[in-house]
Amino acid sequence: ALNPVFSTIGWLLPAIFAGEVLISIVLSVPSIGPLLLRSTLAQDMYLTGSIVLILSALTIVGSLISDIYLAWADPRIRYGGLSK
Repeated sequence: ALNPVFSTIGWLLPAIFAGEVLISIVLSVPSIGPLLLRSTLAQDMYLTGSIVLILSALTIVGSLISDIYLAWADPRIRYGGLSK
């Protein structure tokens, strides 16, 4: 029953680190979200590209961690080729 939860957490990892932009701006919490917004509005392509690269790497790492945890938590899930 927890398989969809663990799968969802994997690709939500960047959102957890970036935080919500509106909440971060209203509460004046420093996070990646408002920085990405400011760098995009200022047309700072190097900072924007770096933040997008970091968030993409977090997505890949989160997916990998959730897949490994799913294989460990549910023994019916196995990765590989066709079984004979």
